[in-house]
Amino acid sequence: MNSKNKVLFKTALLSISLVLTSASAISAIIPMMLNQLSEVSSSLIESVVTIPSFSMMLFVLLSGPISSRLGKKNTVLLGLLLVVIGGILPMLTTNITWILALRLVLGAGLGMFNSLAVSLISDFFEGDERAQLVGFQSAVQGLGSSLATFVAGQLALIDWQFAFLCYAITIPIALLFFLVIPEPERGEPAVSSTGTGHRSGGVSIPVLGLGAALFLFMTFIMIVYTKTGIMIAEKSMSNAGFLGTALTLFSLSTMVAGFLFGRIYKWFRNYAPFISSLLTATGFVLLWFAQNVTMVTVAMLIIGFSFALFIPYIFTILTKIVPKGSETLSISIAMVGSNLGAFASPYVIKLVGMLFGNETASFAFLVTAIVFMIAALICLGIAIRGKGSKTQAAVHS
Repeated sequence: MNSKNKVLFKTALLSISLVLTSASAISAIIPMMLNQLSEVSSSLIESVVTIPSFSMMLFVLLSGPISSRLGKKNTVLLGLLLVVIGGILPMLTTNITWILALRLVLGAGLGMFNSLAVSLISDFFEGDERAQLVGFQSAVQGLGSSLATFVAGQLALIDWQFAFLCYAITIPIALLFFLVIPEPERGEPAVSSTGTGHRSGGVSIPVLGLGAALFLFMTFIMIVYTKTGIMIAEKSMSNAGFLGTALTLFSLSTMVAGFLFGRIYKWFRNYAPFISSLLTATGFVLLWFAQNVTMVTVAMLIIGFSFALFIPYIFTILTKIVPKGSETLSISIAMVGSNLGAFASPYVIKLVGMLFGNETASFAFLVTAIVFMIAALICLGIAIRGKGSKTQAAVHS
């Protein structure tokens, strides 16, 4: 493959990641929906952002069997088709039931190729080039989320329903992927490292632990999308319309961190989760204190940057500690944790607020800051003590 074709190949391969985190792109319309659909509960309207994570979780698990029958390429293309249908059609209705149903279709489509976006990199690339592309894949997700959020915000100025047109970007992505990417060769079943010859599914305690970490991380990180607009309204901040731009900058900061991940990974190694959690806690403290949209934006930039350090770290570790051929299953398990956390977020946060008798968005940010500070201390302890020798060996390999 010559250099020109290789660039095109990598572009097509990474392009599908542009829409992977686009489910939250329409977050800025939540306050508008709350105003127009006053008879609908706030947690249900917030679910418009998070409910795709539920069907994503299910179809992440189903993507393995589906891709075994259809092939990875056809599975990705089918997923992209569902994204087009579930992403754009909600603009045609104000019925919350139909909107949520179509958002489930969107999530199903994203789930079908969520883990494949990473495992396809492992199919075609190895070594440092693979690690670099995993970081780029995270950056491309940030770029796609930024682009979709910005477009959705601009379209929402016309009417909040128009925001769903941001998913039209999926159409040229599907065409590029169809024309450039071949079906990868099927590898042999994974063999356990014990040398006994038994097949290994890659489902281990470290994999489950990383999935649990992603569940907790996403449960609390999602309130950036669901609660920031509500907090701005609670505090009667001026320039509330800047929220769409702030969300775009949030996504851009994830993109920048994704491009820098390879370098940061080399610098901090096992301390990367500690740095990420500490920065995230700092960002949420700023959100709790925020009295104007400028401070909100600064806080979101910090959180977005740290968010994009944690996720590629987890998936880099996953691709190193699991047997060859088990990457898709292991990544799927981790993504189930991630998507389940995102889906459960509004309900977990509401439950916490009810338990403490304070359901304001500001209090939710304070609780989240405390959670991430505790997580930072735990990650620091793990890094210092070197617990999880298998993971540690993978990081230093």
